[in-house]
Amino acid sequence: MSIKNQYNMNNVQFKPEGQLNEINVQFSHKAQLGRPVNPNSARQKRLATAPGKKTGRPVNPSSVRQQRLAELEAKRIANGGTIKRGRPVNATSERQLRLAELAAKRAAGTLKRGRPAGSGKKANTAKKVEVVVVGTV
Repeated sequence: MSIKNQYNMNNVQFKPEGQLNEINVQFSHKAQLGRPVNPNSARQKRLATAPGKKTGRPVNPSSVRQQRLAELEAKRIANGGTIKRGRPVNATSERQLRLAELAAKRAAGTLKRGRPAGSGKKANTAKKVEVVVVGTV
């Protein structure tokens, strides 16, 4: 029997509860998406021998990104948990004064909403031009 056929037979006869319990790997019926897990694979054996060990790329603590993240965390702690981002607001600018005035009118209920009402029908002020055709009929 070839290795490929043996692997396929293992998948068909695979009983996850029993085989995974033997190597201390948790099993859940909710997590049965994707292809079946081969408990005899080198990866599963390695994961079972080091439970809790993180997989993936290790973090380099002396990298520029990690140093920047550490500085940001220090600023966050110094400022009470928040970091201000972006351009600061100038409270005396023309736009901010206008927005404050609008907010005050809105709070007082005196802000007029919508498009201003017109004075009714507009008179047709376009000049009428008569066209006279001169020629033989």
